[in-house]
Parts: sequence; structure tokens; C-alpha cells
Amino acid sequence: MSKAADILMELGKQDFRILQSIEVGMRTAEYVSLDTIVVFSKLTLDTIVNHIDSLHHNDLIYRWKGHFTGYQLTHHGYDVLAFRALSERNSIVAIGRELGKGKESDVFLAFSEKQKDLVAKIHRVGRPSFKRSKKLRGYVGKRGHINWLYKSRLSAEREFEGLKIAQKAKAKTPIPIDANRHVVIMQFFEGTELVNYINLKRPLKMFNGIISEINNLFLKGGIIHGDISEYNIIITPKQDFLIIDFPQYETASHPNARELLFRDINNISKYFKRKFKVTSDPEEITNAILEEYAKRQKKKK
Repeated sequence: MSKAADILMELGKQDFRILQSIEVGMRTAEYVSLDTIVVFSKLTLDTIVNHIDSLHHNDLIYRWKGHFTGYQLTHHGYDVLAFRALSERNSIVAIGRELGKGKESDVFLAFSEKQKDLVAKIHRVGRPSFKRSKKLRGYVGKRGHINWLYKSRLSAEREFEGLKIAQKAKAKTPIPIDANRHVVIMQFFEGTELVNYINLKRPLKMFNGIISEINNLFLKGGIIHGDISEYNIIITPKQDFLIIDFPQYETASHPNARELLFRDINNISKYFKRKFKVTSDPEEITNAILEEYAKRQKKKK
């Protein structure tokens, strides 16, 4: 179970007000002073001091000592705020075991009010990847002060938006339920990453199906996944598949749409050729999709 979920029920209203005040303060500062927490929380200094040591002890905040004493939310503290908001909306009632861990996300089993299984994906765009993410990711853009909270929230918002577009296009992707801060809640799905499969029963059929979904996302959804690989295609127990991880999606009108579309198709083509001896022409596939897209756009005018 997530540490944040484990401690959530132990926290009171004043604890949440302090955490929320630090969250607000971190929009403009790396570390938030006690005076700033007083202003945002509307609590007395004595009350804050009485609670802040416990929050620090439980690893929900980090205490920094320099020319002043400042505070910063930890991942656990940010998780607590997101889980609380989602539970107040009845999107989730509990967090269960960890399902997986990626470079920039943790995935947990979650439960709805009706005890249905859900997936909670917690985005964790950390400091080590920031320089790369700022260069490559459209959702960051040309912003100045950006802390890891904001980067993670932008990543989650972007993914939730992409999944909603994919759902409208009836694509084979997880179904989004809700999102708050850096957490995305999806309908439960199970399976194994394509990269972990040594053998597929019908590799050509699987390849054609994945290309068909890339085509569907582009033509009906107007989006490009932007980062498709063997690591974000999930093979289900019934030998079907889902495409996951959408925080880097771009629209079909993006200036580099052709390059991004070709890259996704080429990634899959190269992998299936290397692993399953399925040959294809990525240039031909890309051109065919773009030609069909151009025809449809022309008809709309």
C-alpha cells in the first residue's frame, strides 16, 4: 500500500491546511517559510508548530534550514492531498497494492465506492529528468519557475486529457475515470508489457492491430501518442492489447506531426522485425495514414 494512503486517515483538517499552504507556496518558492504558511493557512503560528513536526516525522514534508527555515512537500505529502481530493469526490475509497513502477510513475490498485478495482497512476516527474522533460515535452512549455509538483501535475493532466480523447475515438487504451493533481484514476486493466513476451501466438495480427490503433488515434482522435514502444503496450490475458502512457501525446496539427507519427510507427516496426520477424515499411504506413488524414480534412472544408 502507498505510504500516503496508509497515513491519510490519521490526519486532521489542520494538517491538510498546512500541507495545502505549502503546496500553494511552492508555486513561487522552492521552500516555504512558516510566515507564509501562516498567511495561506489562516492558522496561528503555535498551531502550525504543533503539527509541522509530525508532518515532517511522517515524511509528508521536508524541512530545509538555510538563512531561514523552509518547508517543501515530499512525494508522500502531495499523494495525500491528491488521494484526499479523489476520495471526497467518491472516485476512490481505498488504495491497494503496488501494481508497477516506472521511471516517472508509480501504479497502484485502487477501489471505488462499489468495490470495483481501479488503477491509480501517480506521476512523478522528478528533478533528474527535468532538463530533458523541459526540452521535449509540450506540456511544460516556456515556463520559468517549475517545481516537481507542477511538472507531475501537468504530466497527469496531459495524460488524462489524452486518454479522454482516445476514449472518444474508441481506441484500445485505459478508460479514464478521474484525475487530481498528479494522480490519474483509470478503469482496471491487467496484462504484461509487450517487451516481456518472448513469443506471441499471432505476431503479425498483433502488429497490424497496433498500427490500426495508431491510425485510429490519428484519424478519429486527431492525436499522436508520441512515445509508443514495447514498454507501453500491454498484452492482455486474452492476447489483445492496450496502449498506455499518454503524457507526451501531440495533436495531428502539430508542426512535427509527421516526424512524431513516423517515430511511433518506426519504433513498433523495428521491434516486431527484431523480435518476431514481422517485416513492414514504416514510411509507407506513415504516408498512407497522412494521405487519408488529408483527404478527410479536405472533405470537412
